[in-house]
Amino acid sequence: MKSTVITSIIVAICLLIIPFFGFKSGQTATPTAAGAPTVSYYAESVKEQTPRQSGSFRIKTEEKIVEIGADDYIFGVVAAEMSASAPAEALKAQCVAAYSFALYRQSVRANEEYDLTDSYKTDQSYLSEEKLRERWGEKYGEYASAVRAAVNAVSGEYLSYGGAPALALYHSLSSGRTNSCEEVFGGAKPYLIPVESECDRLSPDYKSVFSFSSDELKEKMSSVCKSDAKDNLFSDVKKSSSGLVLSLNCGGVTLSGSKTAALLTLPSAAFDVEYESGAYTFTCLGRGHGVGMSQYGAQYLAAGGSTYKEILAHYYPGCEIRKV
Repeated sequence: MKSTVITSIIVAICLLIIPFFGFKSGQTATPTAAGAPTVSYYAESVKEQTPRQSGSFRIKTEEKIVEIGADDYIFGVVAAEMSASAPAEALKAQCVAAYSFALYRQSVRANEEYDLTDSYKTDQSYLSEEKLRERWGEKYGEYASAVRAAVNAVSGEYLSYGGAPALALYHSLSSGRTNSCEEVFGGAKPYLIPVESECDRLSPDYKSVFSFSSDELKEKMSSVCKSDAKDNLFSDVKKSSSGLVLSLNCGGVTLSGSKTAALLTLPSAAFDVEYESGAYTFTCLGRGHGVGMSQYGAQYLAAGGSTYKEILAHYYPGCEIRKV
């Protein structure tokens, strides 16, 4: 489906669906600026290739490295990253995105002793069956069945760009328009460009407000800004078309919005800052780094009848779905 048609569907769904639908995603609880990975993916080259046929991934946990079958790994990722009560097509989209991401990381780590970690800080979250039983409790059977059905339905399917696995980044909730990979992480990906995600504005988590006294803010920013200024530290704020703060001046030091959000533990780098009477107020839009698929938007699209293929085509334009 063409991008313009998908965009029209998004707007139509937003007008029809009750704003407080209650969709959740695993990354909603991530406290830092998007849970943005602390490593750079973007200088890495993934050549055209068929993904490794082993059907498993080597996962590095805090204790050891374990080898996990591909479908079991994707089950643990999707269960950790998205609500198991999400619409089936949204769960399928998350499965394909997670598998694509895993294949990408496996490709660039081909000469290392592991393929991925189990942490969103460097890769994507993964929870074992034991931890999922603790999380889901009496709902384990119901939720596990829903996620497993999604995994089985799209087993082996991944997003490809130029013949190679795509870096299918995803996030909890956008500002209403997703961000460019280049603007957030400094490396361009032709399929990680801004697209509309208007339904995100309907989320009860869409807008959040944080206040800091002057002393609190200076303490949090002290590692990068040691100004003794008595007035507003921030000036010259530059934003992208998606509302992402690209840069700002803090006491004479130029910082990125992502760095500022991380230091202040804000949920996103799409923010406005106001200063009045010695206090700072940050109003944030969305949750997460805002690149790639919005999990909240995917759930709204699925609830409105979009298939997982249509959802993926919208959030990763130019990619095609292949199967191992």
